[in-house]
This record gives sequence, C-alpha cells and structure tokens, in this order.
Amino acid sequence: MLKDIDLTEYRKAYFPQIQELFNVSFNKEMTKEYFLWKYERAPWSSKGYVAVYDSKVVAFYGGIRMRFEFGGRELWAYQFCDVMTHPGYRGRFVTKTPLIVSLGEMFYRENKMDFAFGFPSLRHARLQSLRLGGEGYRLVRLYKKERLKRRFLTWKLRIEEGWESFKKGEMKEFLLKHDDRFLHLAKDEAYIKWRYINNPLKEYRLLVFSRINKTRGFIVFTVEDGWFNILEIFYMDIKDLVDMLVSVEAYLARNIRDIKGIRAWHHQEEPARDYLEDFGYSHEDSVPIAFRAVDSSSGITSDIFYNRYFYRMGDYDVS
Repeated sequence: MLKDIDLTEYRKAYFPQIQELFNVSFNKEMTKEYFLWKYERAPWSSKGYVAVYDSKVVAFYGGIRMRFEFGGRELWAYQFCDVMTHPGYRGRFVTKTPLIVSLGEMFYRENKMDFAFGFPSLRHARLQSLRLGGEGYRLVRLYKKERLKRRFLTWKLRIEEGWESFKKGEMKEFLLKHDDRFLHLAKDEAYIKWRYINNPLKEYRLLVFSRINKTRGFIVFTVEDGWFNILEIFYMDIKDLVDMLVSVEAYLARNIRDIKGIRAWHHQEEPARDYLEDFGYSHEDSVPIAFRAVDSSSGITSDIFYNRYFYRMGDYDVS
C-alpha cells in the first residue's frame, strides 16, 4: 500500500492541506503566518515531510533545527514537532510500518544531526521509543506557587517591563553564560528575536531586573488562564534568583490582577531547585520529554540528555 503513497519534503503549495491536517489533528488553528514563522524563518532552519495519498496530505512530520553546546563543543539537534496523521487515515494502510514511522525514518535519514528531542504526547513518546529509535522518555518537572503574597512585600530589585533592553543588546552577556558540564540550548539574540519578539501566535513580555543601574536578570513570560508562566529566566548569579522571585511577586501584586500563581519548568538537578522549594514552590510532573541519539560519535547519550539538559517552558511552548 505504501507504493501508492508519496513521502516527500513539504512544499509551500502543500500549506492549505497541512493547515487542514493540523486543524483536524490538534483541534486548533494553524495560520499561514505561524507556519511560515516556524518552517521558513527559524534561525537555524526547519524541515517538514508529508505523506500524500490520492493527492491529499494525510500525515506530516516536522522538526526545528537547534544548536546546543556541551563540553565546549557545538552540537546540532532537531526538535521534532507537529507529528500528525489525519484521524481518518490512522490504521487505514495495511503495512508493517505505520505511515508516521516511515515519515520519521525519512526525516532522520535525510537530515544530519547529533540527536533529536521533543516534548510529544504520551502516545507519540511511546511511538518514538518503540518504532523510531527513541530512548524512553521522562516527565518534565513543573514548579508552581499558588498562594502569592499580596502585602508587605519588599522590592529586592527594580523591575522594568519591555523589550527595549533586549534591543539595546543588554541581554547578550546573559545568553552567553553557561556551564560546560551541562547540555545547553544555545539561545542567542537571533533565537530570542525569532522565538518571542517575532512570534505571530502569542504576545510575550519581558521583565528586566536591576540593582543600582546594573542588570541582574531577565524573565520572559506570558499570562494565560490566570497563570504567570515563566518561559525563560536568565541571571548571572544564582543568589540573584531569590531576589528575582521576591520582586516578581511584588510586581504582580501591584501590576497584574487576578493571578492564580506562578509556573516554571526547572530540572530536578538544577541548583535553582533548592531556592524554589525554600521559597514555597511545589512541583509536579508535566509533559513528556523524549530523546533519540542519531550520531553516536557526538557522545550525547540518554543519560547526558535526561540528566544535564536544563529545559525551560519556552523550549516547548509552541513547539
């Protein structure tokens, strides 16, 4: 049956059908601007493959190319996303290899990478592990604080909101800071601009924390369904983290009403864990995170990925 199906890299002419496939698969709308932002304008490029049956796009497998650093080395990975088969065609083709697996195999075969990763649904995390060479999956740790202080808060740091400081280049030194012992997604200025400023799907906001006219840190955030979501948090010194957490509660009490609480992703091995827990944050399991080694010479194993990649909510937010 696969001989009747064309597996190929997507072309712009396929967009209306990919849009329809996305809408019916995920029950939400994909605009053309959002698709172009993700697959034509990503800073390190993106790839997408389609399965076409009877002139109809029935499956899609996408990935965004990401630059990582580890141990002083540059590494390249694809973050798989928008993995979907039209509900009317799931299980319809009688083959040993599911259609979406054939697309995934083509994706990995035709694109050079050191590893692949993503934040799939449980169903796709299991599929990656069973049929596409994935090495299991873990669950992201979500930290949250619901009972925020509303009175008697001391502003430890001055806070200003707005992307003007990013445009002046003040964030650059924070983006460059990382520990070579950990697997670091290299978020440079081009990435931040693409990911948050030029994103057509959501409005992302930036808080700048300073003391005596010296910048101490940044938070990229959204407010959704009453939650203050920390997409990114950057600081030079871990000791500044507590002051940022205290100050952001004071900022919320004064500037943003009806906040249920604060949410953020932090790995359980991060130094930030103890500070968050001491400051009243609880934690729970969130979405799956999955990994596949592609080039074994890179040295990135599942243990390194799952234990040393300190993810952020922004790594997943619209992936």
